Amino acid sequence: MGCKLLAALSAFSIVSAFAAPTIYEAEELPDASVAEGADFSGGKYAKTADPSGITFTVKVEETAVYDITTKVLIKQYDWTTSKIAVNGVDVGSMLTTPRNCDSSYVVSASAKMKAGENKITVGNQALGVDYITVERHPDAVFKISELPVTPNATESARKVYTFLRENFGKKTVSGMMISDQNFNYDYGNMRLIPPGGCTPADSCKFSDEEVSWKGQIDIAEFYKRSGHYPAIGGFDMLFAAGGHHEEGWFKGYTENNLVMTEQLWEMGGIPTYTWHWKVGEDTIFYTQQQGYRNAGCTEGVTKTADNNTCFNYTKAFKDSTCKEIDATSQVYKDIVADVDIVSGYFKQLEEKGIAVVWRPLHEASGGWFWWGVASAECYVQLYRLVFDRMVETNKLSNLIWVWNINTDPKFGYDYSALNAAWYPGDAYVDIVAVDIYDPLNDHNSAANYYNKIVSDVGTSKMIASSENGAIPDIDSIAEDKAYWSYWMTWSQTWSGNFLEKTPTDMWKRNLDDERIIALDDMPGWDNVKADIRKVRRMSSNNLTVNMQGNQVTVSLAQAGTVNIALFDLLGHKVASLAQGNLPAGNTAFNLDGIASGHYIVRAKVGSTSLAKKISLK
Repeated sequence: MGCKLLAALSAFSIVSAFAAPTIYEAEELPDASVAEGADFSGGKYAKTADPSGITFTVKVEETAVYDITTKVLIKQYDWTTSKIAVNGVDVGSMLTTPRNCDSSYVVSASAKMKAGENKITVGNQALGVDYITVERHPDAVFKISELPVTPNATESARKVYTFLRENFGKKTVSGMMISDQNFNYDYGNMRLIPPGGCTPADSCKFSDEEVSWKGQIDIAEFYKRSGHYPAIGGFDMLFAAGGHHEEGWFKGYTENNLVMTEQLWEMGGIPTYTWHWKVGEDTIFYTQQQGYRNAGCTEGVTKTADNNTCFNYTKAFKDSTCKEIDATSQVYKDIVADVDIVSGYFKQLEEKGIAVVWRPLHEASGGWFWWGVASAECYVQLYRLVFDRMVETNKLSNLIWVWNINTDPKFGYDYSALNAAWYPGDAYVDIVAVDIYDPLNDHNSAANYYNKIVSDVGTSKMIASSENGAIPDIDSIAEDKAYWSYWMTWSQTWSGNFLEKTPTDMWKRNLDDERIIALDDMPGWDNVKADIRKVRRMSSNNLTVNMQGNQVTVSLAQAGTVNIALFDLLGHKVASLAQGNLPAGNTAFNLDGIASGHYIVRAKVGSTSLAKKISLK
């Protein structure tokens, strides 16, 4: 079997003038052994006896984030998982999967470098290295809609959106997730006992202070470490549907979410909801070994183990492409029944003038939840089904919609494997968020994740860290110009212990900083003015362009007339990729045969246009 040359393309939003990258040839390094190689079109590549790889000394004039590419040669069976490192810190994977034949690769990474000399190390002693290129990462220029995507959004939703939008790029809002809960419940009468509602006959376990939002263990521990309460409170619809959801403690958990949400809103805070979704009578949302594809997942089976559900949501559609809903299927009926339950809870909040930042179907391409085990195309259709059911059918207007980009195990687990092919489309998303659990706990800005989102999704949406362990330090955020809209530390309870990933002095310093918004920094919702205009979803706001390998993928939320072309950096058209009608969904265009170099992909649908810079090696 022959080997196909793979090129990892580095795509950047067009946000500033493009500067040519500086090229450093490995063969010119004094300690490198040089060999000829047809794999590099007759060029030269270098090797080293150093197990850590070949190290380049790079001098830059300013402290900033830089884009690095390297071309490496993998001889047969010499595959590796070595890293690209900058000043001794890993900044990206060299390879994400082993190869069993001679291949050359162009691999990209982004990293902060200090003014002066920096050391960039690539490969290892088994790899041949041709060169590296270094160029300053362009500063992103965002153009974000003044209104949320929900048609005729409520005033409260527009206030939340306005507040986040006006602070994006300037300040970061702090957040904390609640997992375990303190609440009192009257199991005999199946009712939640609210603060102030306990009588001696109730024998309440918790005091009014303990059942309040501020009294919850996760929130109280946040305050203990930082001296402030978070401005964003995280809740979960974990027990709103699925098996046992009508039973006392489970129902009490969900109802207590609403009580705490109302408290937080009255204090001027922002509630955000996640949904670990258990469908119908199922009690599992996790998948193992591709979920419904497990051998034990036969008709009528709900799970094969306590960490695997057999639920196959693609059966809600007429075929495996998921392009058309099958409203007669039981799977579809189960899905919408659960969505209707959750919508009912959100409707209660809407009637009280409360808005919610809503993150459904999170960690999209990870594959450990049932909604992430089918294809990207099917996931997109599922997300849109949930959106349409909640917004169009159930008439919810108080939600700010968050899409959670994720790494794709097919490509790896670091930032370079974030897969934007699962993006539902601009018309369905207000905020693009990512979950980051930094194993180093070094409190870096996570600018590589931030910049990857900008590169692959664009600059029309706010960007947030929807889950984190160690918090990104505000000085690092500012220096790297990676201003997350918000971060939300995951829970301390249920053995999470994520508050412990950040030392107390850093908690205090960050929450005291004026660039971090705590609850006591919130202006109060009466003092936030929202745009009074109303908006409806427009088909012109449905275009995304992504790169994967040597392909350009164009995603349309709705079918439309497009014009897609490839240009060189002087503006000369190199190739016309598509002109005319394009269906909804993802369409890939192969760039095989295009000479190596830097190019710009320009795509237009209706009045919406998008351009991205790419490099072909």
